[in-house]
Amino acid sequence: MRKQRSRSLLKQFTSWYVWQFIIALIIIGIVVLGAIGFFLLEATRDEVEAMEEKLLKVTEESDVQQSLEEVLYPDNTEYYVEIFQRGEILAQVGDEEELDPKDEMNVPWFDQYIWNKEEGLFYKSDVTFSNGFIHVKVPLEEELEFLQLIFTILLVTGLVSILLGSILIYQFTKKRLRPLLNITDEVSGIEGSSDLQKRIPEPSNPKELKELASTFNQLLQQLEEQFEREKSFVSNASHELRTPLTSFRGHLNLIKRWGKNDPAVLETSIQALDDESNRMKHILEQMLTIARNEHLEKTLEKVDLTEVVDRVVGQFEARSDVPIFANLEQHVVVSGDREQLRQVAVILLENAQRYTMEGKITVHLKEAEGRVMLSMSDTGIGIPREELPKIFSRFYRVDKNRSRETGGTGLGLSIAKEIVENHHGKIEVESEEGVGSTFTVLLPVISR
Repeated sequence: MRKQRSRSLLKQFTSWYVWQFIIALIIIGIVVLGAIGFFLLEATRDEVEAMEEKLLKVTEESDVQQSLEEVLYPDNTEYYVEIFQRGEILAQVGDEEELDPKDEMNVPWFDQYIWNKEEGLFYKSDVTFSNGFIHVKVPLEEELEFLQLIFTILLVTGLVSILLGSILIYQFTKKRLRPLLNITDEVSGIEGSSDLQKRIPEPSNPKELKELASTFNQLLQQLEEQFEREKSFVSNASHELRTPLTSFRGHLNLIKRWGKNDPAVLETSIQALDDESNRMKHILEQMLTIARNEHLEKTLEKVDLTEVVDRVVGQFEARSDVPIFANLEQHVVVSGDREQLRQVAVILLENAQRYTMEGKITVHLKEAEGRVMLSMSDTGIGIPREELPKIFSRFYRVDKNRSRETGGTGLGLSIAKEIVENHHGKIEVESEEGVGSTFTVLLPVISR
């Protein structure tokens, strides 16, 4: 598979180079040949114009033929010249049979050039004098041979350059693509593996591939953490549900064995079954709450948090064994889901009430420094300092025996933290064992 990918990418890069070089070579060849051809033809034209001045002087001589031959010999013997006067040839140099007019044709768009089937390309020119004219034809064989030589040099040089360049670009591309191919292979290896601890080696360069590998590794890290959280959640949920089920089975066996004959045992077992069923119901409800919070989008609206908290406090005051003092700033507005924010207040107040046997619970709500601060303080048992970082973990309880007595599941604070973070806020805790705890929720404030 890697070889196929490598060949595909290398083929694309190499083919791109070859075609770009061929196009560049053609353009350069056209420009070079055109420039050289232009200068050669201009030189021939200047030479012919100079020769025409000499030929005009020849027409004034007594022996025109001899003078013509002397002018052309020895440097311009390849010229074909005819001097006409009064419709008759006065003098001529060149083999007339070799330049049969029947074999000649004009070059399109270039009237001064003719093509002879036998002798090739010629430059022609006519100049008049009294009672006659001079017809000159100059072969361009040497110029064409020189252009052919230049063309051959360009062609050979281009082919060699394409060959060497293709090899170099192939090797260079192969070297530059090796980190990408290694990343692809590592990803393919991870795809069929259940080991989420595998990571992709990050190349030192280029920067883009390093960032790609780093981003992918961060994604793998997040997946691993999510998997571990889910694994821990399932394990803890199984354990939490197994405890009341075991108690269920124990009390049912007790009823079967002694309940029919002992009313006290029957009453105790029925009460225990009721307590355990309520506990299971509470656990399942909070597990469903976690699932909803993870998969359902919150409904954003302007929420009067003062009104929400005030109603929650009123509900708890009616059944609380300790006094609840509320100091709520009026009309504190936040953006969020009203029901989820109410749930945060319920969880924190229920948590404070559960672990406060005497003293008081104080609720504060205010805007400060561009944030909304909701704090709930109690004078309960407090939390050991070393346990503070763990209390927001799912199913974590500081005192498991006391939590079972009070009905705690270890899910409430985890749910509250997730809701607050989904509202772009954070939750903090300060606690001293034997003195009490203060939970503070910080949320962004919006203008009313």
